[in-house]
Amino acid sequence: MKNSFLRRRIFELRVGVQDLIWGLKNPESFKRKNTLSPIMGRFSSYKFELLSGVKSDDYLSDAFYFNKVEAKINNFELSDYFNHKGYLPSILQSNAIPLLINYIAGIVYDADDNIIDASTVAEKLRNDPVNDEFVIKRSVGTGGGESVEIGNAEKIIPFFNLYRKKKYDFVIQPLIKQHDKLAEFNPSSLNTVRIMTLAYDGEVHHVSSMVKMGSPGGRIDNVSAGGLCIGIKDDGSLTTFGFDCYLNKTTQHPQTQLEFPGNYEVPYFNEMVDVVKEKHQLFKSHGIISWDVSVDNYGYVTIVECNTAWSGLESHQAFHGPVFKKHMPYIKSINS
Repeated sequence: MKNSFLRRRIFELRVGVQDLIWGLKNPESFKRKNTLSPIMGRFSSYKFELLSGVKSDDYLSDAFYFNKVEAKINNFELSDYFNHKGYLPSILQSNAIPLLINYIAGIVYDADDNIIDASTVAEKLRNDPVNDEFVIKRSVGTGGGESVEIGNAEKIIPFFNLYRKKKYDFVIQPLIKQHDKLAEFNPSSLNTVRIMTLAYDGEVHHVSSMVKMGSPGGRIDNVSAGGLCIGIKDDGSLTTFGFDCYLNKTTQHPQTQLEFPGNYEVPYFNEMVDVVKEKHQLFKSHGIISWDVSVDNYGYVTIVECNTAWSGLESHQAFHGPVFKKHMPYIKSINS
């Protein structure tokens, strides 16, 4: 039911009620207009105007985005395959996180895609000549950092046994080395760049980007797990404010006290955008993808994961205003 018609209709009803309640509490919203959703979209028009400071009729409500855009241009029957971390390196062909262990359908594969006995994994991790710490994560269903663990071999081995017992597909990967400037936001977590791309008429467009960072002391970057996000402008500089998962605004990280200066430039931002635009061309059945990307001190871009279903829009609009404004003719055409 994850991507089913029924789930999306239920979602539309639920967020519609939430939007109406919000509108009644904020009666000024009834004076607003919305190009795509004339009745219910006015609440989104006002909410994101308050957050971003940009007044516009071209905001997309959550219900419209998920059911009238994503659901129309993405083939959800393939989404679980594209999101499966055990297959992602083969799909991307390059710029993926290496797989040290790939567990699929009860079979263990090593870094060279050879079948190995599960009993040898513990020693492989303990005697790894390069890596002191590892990441183990389910191959699908890791939203919010669920079933993601980071640590040395002794920490990872029990989770290897547990995930096998639960018959999950999962992977073990090395830790990514991030650029020093990205690490400044929160040294304990891998701070990734979320980039949304839209493909139509033979061209891939960069829609919107932001930095995601972990919670104080956290090891993962998920905003829903207590982290923060900061908007990235088209020139690679930051917005001067960030949001948590409840869209509460802040101007500094609670752990590092690092402020978000507008003149800060995300390292190798253009290179990251170029990589995901190139890779999007491999996903011919999916018009919209949200990528989590990192880069090291030498400019090597790594795609941590790609999100081809239920990838949120709210934070993008809260930072940048109506991010689909220049694509409105296309969005109207797929809904005519």
